[in-house]
Amino acid sequence: MNINQRLKGIWHGCDYNPDQWLDYPDVLEKDIAFMKKSGCNVMSIGIFAWTKLEPEEGVFDFEWLDGVINRLYENGIYTILATPSGGMPAWLAEKYPEVKRMHEDGLRNRFGNRHNPCYSSPVYRDKVRIINTKLAQRYSNHPGVLMWHISNEYNVDDCHCPLCCNNFRKWLEDKYKTIENLNEKWWNVFWSHTYQSFSQIEPPGEHGEVSSNPLKLEWLRFKNHMLKDFVENEVAAVKKVNPDIPVTTNFMRVWEIDYSELSKSIDVASWDNYPRWHSGDNEYPVAVETAMFHSLFNSLKKDKPFMMMESSPSATNWQQVSKLRCPGMHRLASLQAVAHGSDTVQYFQWRKSRGQSEQFHGAVVGHDNSEDTRVFKEVTEVGEELKKLEEVSGSLTKNEVAILFDYDSFWSLRIARGYRNKDADKGYLDTLLKNYGALWKLNIGCDFVFEKEDFSQYKVIIAPMLFMLKKGLKEKIEAYVENGGIFITTFCTGVVDEYGLSFFDKECYPLRKLLGVKAEETDSLYDGQCNSVEMFGATYQSEKYCELAYLEGAEVIGKYRRDFYKEMPAVTVNAYGKGKAYYIATDLMTDGYRKLYQEWFKDVISADKMMESPENVSVTMRYHSDKEYIFVMNFNNEKKRIDLPFDYEIMSGVLKDKKIDPYGVVVLRRRFL
Repeated sequence: MNINQRLKGIWHGCDYNPDQWLDYPDVLEKDIAFMKKSGCNVMSIGIFAWTKLEPEEGVFDFEWLDGVINRLYENGIYTILATPSGGMPAWLAEKYPEVKRMHEDGLRNRFGNRHNPCYSSPVYRDKVRIINTKLAQRYSNHPGVLMWHISNEYNVDDCHCPLCCNNFRKWLEDKYKTIENLNEKWWNVFWSHTYQSFSQIEPPGEHGEVSSNPLKLEWLRFKNHMLKDFVENEVAAVKKVNPDIPVTTNFMRVWEIDYSELSKSIDVASWDNYPRWHSGDNEYPVAVETAMFHSLFNSLKKDKPFMMMESSPSATNWQQVSKLRCPGMHRLASLQAVAHGSDTVQYFQWRKSRGQSEQFHGAVVGHDNSEDTRVFKEVTEVGEELKKLEEVSGSLTKNEVAILFDYDSFWSLRIARGYRNKDADKGYLDTLLKNYGALWKLNIGCDFVFEKEDFSQYKVIIAPMLFMLKKGLKEKIEAYVENGGIFITTFCTGVVDEYGLSFFDKECYPLRKLLGVKAEETDSLYDGQCNSVEMFGATYQSEKYCELAYLEGAEVIGKYRRDFYKEMPAVTVNAYGKGKAYYIATDLMTDGYRKLYQEWFKDVISADKMMESPENVSVTMRYHSDKEYIFVMNFNNEKKRIDLPFDYEIMSGVLKDKKIDPYGVVVLRRRFL
């Protein structure tokens, strides 16, 4: 399923800000010539153009935008048209100060930044609705406009204005019904935190002074609720005019936003990808982390490809070090996104700004206003290659293994005091990455799955540190395994309920029957301390966490080698119905997880979906009904030999004597009869 049928193939384009260049009339024509030469066929326009579109309240100027969209379309270049709510104009902030977010001390944000409106503000919502409606009425039937780019890089920063505080209290009252119920669910007898009415509840402070864990968790949930509601209001304005134009908004590595829920409000998932290539001795850590994020955002809409809405063709200007990409890395990074399910390769930005905070951010066209640059040539090469890969668009990843990502568990671990407080999230993301990295090294394709999804679509579900076990999830997991699924979990699982309360008495250890073990204690290790696990005739290191588990029917796969719990079970398996439940009691290093999955999956995953490859060479696949596209990516700075256990055709790239170039990519096709 393609994103939009009017532009076939893989889209290649940029964020484009012609509103910055209206005083340079020759720039647009030069840009069009450059775009055509580089193979860029789609531009995201208008993202921060509110002042140019509505220079004063109620006065609109669309003529310049008409000219840009029309000229692009006449030259075969399409538009992703943005709504401009990410950056309010000065007249709006001045006339209606209530649209600006308020700090807990009562002071409003000053005008001059972006992404700082109050989502509760009726004025801001109305002004956004008006400009969005005007844009939709003018452009939603334009043949050159492919889709809507709703705002830009939303966040959930705090607003403590009276509207937000009252909305929070009302949201809590709708959820808990009575203050007595809230007090009970929050354990507010602790430290005399008991409330007599909802009116007494204040949002947690921006600096974390409030000690109530449930309050912090619900405030985060509420902010996500308000963001989703705001996004849906933006979407409604453009969909009311023409419901057939798809909408997206660009996601980021913002862990405070539950993208599994927010993605339900849009048609296509997209995200902004800015890896720190060349930041270490080898590219593996960055490659696997980037792959994990591609897989995460690809998993938000499993019935269609995602979009890489932003990436830099060279350096960024906001990371701690603005490192250039070495030759070949731009192509490799671009095709890595396509390999993991993206139907677009898009950049921020097309043309460097002459001033302000993004003045030195990488771009296709630099300040020299020239096509005769290394970056432009590499972008052009990617554009030429994407044309060869046109038939890949619309194909899906179709993975059999998924990692259960649970935002509430992640947030609760961040809020909780205990375990390893030195790690902000108690190691949740690191554990996620180790598990994903083990699969990456085995070339096993992996999705992410979320609590409310159908688990039965996967043969294997891995749930690292499933700290919070919400109502119904225990039964859902048990049913999945009973019907033949393979479930794998780790330490710090099933500790608290959906309100953050520890399970008590007979409800303690809620997964003990499924796992066949009872995990009584969790030993948190200091940095530099480690343990080891003996399994499969070898020893594997572990760190950070060691749980002390007692067998209740499970079979031991690995035992601890050190400390007072030496010889206790560290890895177990329990037969449950038609399936199996595995438990990993300690935080293994990636090679330990890799060994486990190599052994556990060899009779579950077919050989052509779990294959050997040289270190740091990734093999990733996408599928049409009768074809398989294999992306072989070399993240080493030297040639590597790759042997694949099937016949194939080369679609793009060079594979000479079965060797792939440094930072090389080869795309292969395999046909099914």
